[in-house]
Amino acid sequence: MQGFPFALIAVAAFNTGIAALLTLVSYGASFWENFVFSQCIGLMVLVLIHLGWRGFWPARKPPRLPFIGLTMLAIVAGWLGGSAIASALLGLPWTAGRSAMAALGVTVAAGAAGTWFFWSRHKAAELERGRIEAQLKLLQAQIEPHFLFNTLANLDALIATDPPRARVMLAHLNDYLRATLAATRKERNSLAEEFALLRNYLEVLAIRMGARLTYELALPDTLAAAQVPPMLLQPLVENAVKHGLEPKIEGGSVKISAHEERGRLVLEVADTGLGEHGSGGSGVGLANLRERLAAAFGGLAQVRAGANPAGGYTVTLSLPR
Repeated sequence: MQGFPFALIAVAAFNTGIAALLTLVSYGASFWENFVFSQCIGLMVLVLIHLGWRGFWPARKPPRLPFIGLTMLAIVAGWLGGSAIASALLGLPWTAGRSAMAALGVTVAAGAAGTWFFWSRHKAAELERGRIEAQLKLLQAQIEPHFLFNTLANLDALIATDPPRARVMLAHLNDYLRATLAATRKERNSLAEEFALLRNYLEVLAIRMGARLTYELALPDTLAAAQVPPMLLQPLVENAVKHGLEPKIEGGSVKISAHEERGRLVLEVADTGLGEHGSGGSGVGLANLRERLAAAFGGLAQVRAGANPAGGYTVTLSLPR
């Protein structure tokens, strides 16, 4: 369940509306009493559903029937616990002047309405994520032929002048294309798979650019199995080489690294190229990246980008584990 702060605000507003409606129909002793009961019950139901969702289905949408069961349990438990807390806050016996069954009925109706609202919102967000992913796959399909055609042109030249290097280049190209095809069919890739893909990609570019391109891949063994959206870093590496290193006469280096920081996964692409002024199309690339991260992680992912003081450009991603 993404956007928990928003959910708290929305439920608090919804609870206030219920308290006002109950007061209008002369239910309860006063608006304040209805307000306290509504807030305590409604917020407790929300917290219980949120904890259940995160506990049982931390990284995916829950199945419909189990989620309905969780919701009903949370409504009953929230009604019992919230009523007890509200009664204690107001200094009232648990059912003083109130119909327990009527209060439970209001809680069930309000809980069902609130759950339907958030479920519908979550489903709409999923549809939006699907739209963004489709756009990104289309963009990727447009980018890949450019890389492929340039590489094939280099291969054609190398076959005549340096057959051993041509065979090495062809092997790396073959591995890269296999990994790319596999990645487009998955929702998540391990970092080990991502870094292997990047190694083959950079090996092809290194043969094309020669001594003008060096690279470093730094992936700790403890993070090799970490899951990320497929081909998340490849566009950043492509930008680093195309807009930062290739236009630079002497070329330069690019380093791709991963580490853990305060329980989050931090990925970094840093180059020694022309810096921000040479980043060319990276503005569009970063916009697409932010859209993709928003689709995959909601507001939990962070992107930082900028020129390095000593020259070059760095993009850092901070993702939830």
